[in-house]
Amino acid sequence: MRGPHEVKTVAVLGCGFVGFSWGVVFARHGRRVHLYNRPSPSLDSVTGRVRTALEFLHGEGAITADEVEAALGRVRTFGELDAAVEGADYVQEALPEDLALKQRVFAEVARLTPADVVIGSSCSGLRRADIVQRVEHCPERCLVAHPANPPHVIPFVEIAGDGASEAAKEAAYALMEAVGQKPVRCREVYGYVLNRLQLALIQQALHLVREGICDVPAVERALTDGLGLRWAFQGPYGVEELNSADLTEGLTKYKAYMIEGFQNLGVVEDYDERFVEEAVAAFRPVMEGRDHDEYLEWRDRMIVRTRMLKDAHAREDER
Repeated sequence: MRGPHEVKTVAVLGCGFVGFSWGVVFARHGRRVHLYNRPSPSLDSVTGRVRTALEFLHGEGAITADEVEAALGRVRTFGELDAAVEGADYVQEALPEDLALKQRVFAEVARLTPADVVIGSSCSGLRRADIVQRVEHCPERCLVAHPANPPHVIPFVEIAGDGASEAAKEAAYALMEAVGQKPVRCREVYGYVLNRLQLALIQQALHLVREGICDVPAVERALTDGLGLRWAFQGPYGVEELNSADLTEGLTKYKAYMIEGFQNLGVVEDYDERFVEEAVAAFRPVMEGRDHDEYLEWRDRMIVRTRMLKDAHAREDER
């Protein structure tokens, strides 16, 4: 499989929210990018969206003005799949979560590309084995490269796919590191890693509000002014390391407390339309007058600033 320094051109399939963001990631880090979508307004607008994202990063001091223009110069758009993947050293699929569509596209891309070109899917809920059912040409190079959303802002990527070759997984992992992402490898399981953790938290967020234990702003504050402040730098194992003398003591000393807590956590199996309406109304003040798009831009700005802070401190720690 082609190593990260051999990957000069990346084909990104799909110009939606995830696809265009992947384009920003690869173009920003020196790769030529072929953005593919069937002819549509999404394809027509994607270059402008890439520019907007790059200029946003420049405005936050993450990249220079020259880097914005250089990255834009690496981006081309295509309305035909065969032209988009021609000459590609890596393919990142970011099409809608439609199994039949992904099966058709993966089979075609595998037929059109050399055997040492890894093909990654951004899928979040589909199984690799199902996606590659129609692939006849070297299916072992097909895997899951599932990003956090949007990948040009949040660098976390999950490399998975039972049945994919070790060489393909290693190549995808190395490429993601080379373009500034923070990959992990995991087994193929529903939700992978990030979404399983997130779903567990969301379930408790819903339970606390539905049972009247606290309101929506209290849940938000528990994260933004509590757990979230340390979670940007420490995960749950890091937290337990500091809860006691060390992680061993943390996991043994508090075992009974944690097991009891696990057994007593409320489980949300369903919720109705009334709960949704009440939760939405309670959340509006948290947005502090921003509409949806303004809230999204504010989120991206805060994440980029947090990443830059982490990177700056990491460089200081290396000295």
